[in-house]
Amino acid sequence: MSEMEQKPDEMTQADAQPPAAEAMEPVETADAVEEAPRPAGRGLALLALATALGALGGGYWLWTQLEQQRTAALHETQALQVRIEQMAAQQQELTTRLGQVGGTLEQVQGETQLLSGGLEKMNERLGRDRHAWVLAEADYLMQMANRRLLLERDAVGAAAALAAADQRLATLNSPLLTRVRAQISEELQALRALPVVDVDGITLELGALSKAVDSLVLAGAPSEAQETQETAADTGGWRGLLRAVWTDIRSLVIIRRHEAGSLPLTTPDQRLLLRQNLRLKLETARLSLLRGHAQAYRAALQEADEWVTRFYDAESAATASMHEALGRLAAIDVAPALPAIDQSLQALREVSARLERSARP
Repeated sequence: MSEMEQKPDEMTQADAQPPAAEAMEPVETADAVEEAPRPAGRGLALLALATALGALGGGYWLWTQLEQQRTAALHETQALQVRIEQMAAQQQELTTRLGQVGGTLEQVQGETQLLSGGLEKMNERLGRDRHAWVLAEADYLMQMANRRLLLERDAVGAAAALAAADQRLATLNSPLLTRVRAQISEELQALRALPVVDVDGITLELGALSKAVDSLVLAGAPSEAQETQETAADTGGWRGLLRAVWTDIRSLVIIRRHEAGSLPLTTPDQRLLLRQNLRLKLETARLSLLRGHAQAYRAALQEADEWVTRFYDAESAATASMHEALGRLAAIDVAPALPAIDQSLQALREVSARLERSARP
């Protein structure tokens, strides 16, 4: 607005003032005239006003900061509250899970106890089965020992089977088997005390004697080798004919010293039959040896020795060697008395029956 427009307004306001104001104006002017000499009081007022304004501004700034901090703290409190609620929910979930795990753990403990009971029963049953299995093995080995001794007269094999049975029983370490093992020890001692018969050596010697039969010379007659050489030397001409006639005549008249009842063996067939019979006696002795028939073995060798003495030349080295071998073999006891080894088997079966009765419910 222009100054002209403002002035009527001011004049209007002046006109509008009441008369009392005009009467009082000289008084105010007088006070102003009196206060004019005090400029320091106005500075203090201004300073106080500035201080108040500064304090007001500082208070406003402080209030603003506090409000921001309160807002931030409120936000943090809300976030913390949310976090606490989340943690409470997680704790509740963990508690629920722990309850479930506790129930599962109790269930597992119950199943573990059941499994432990089952394992104990199984171990107990396996222990009984192991005992029964070992006892069955020992029973079989002891039966084998009795068969080897009674049927084959194999004392070495029987002792080995008994020793194996004793080793199997030793693994159980049971006092119930003490008597059984003591009986086995006695039977092993009896088997080891038996004289050892060299069956293989005797068999081989009998085979060698059977082959040596062809080298024996009949009593009062030349050997076949000599006859063969002489026949080969005189096979031609009239000398061979005379030699053949002389051989036949000499075979008709032969002077021998024999025991009563002996028969002269004049023909080759008879000599061949004697050799075959002698070999049969030696084979009979071999079979009797393998079967453990001591009487048949000794009888066959004695009869073969008698034939060698009766029909073959006693001055021949082959005959003397045959006679000595037959007499020595006949003197061997090829079937000594066998000890009884069945007592340990009976004791073992008694223990097995007792354990089986105790295992029954």
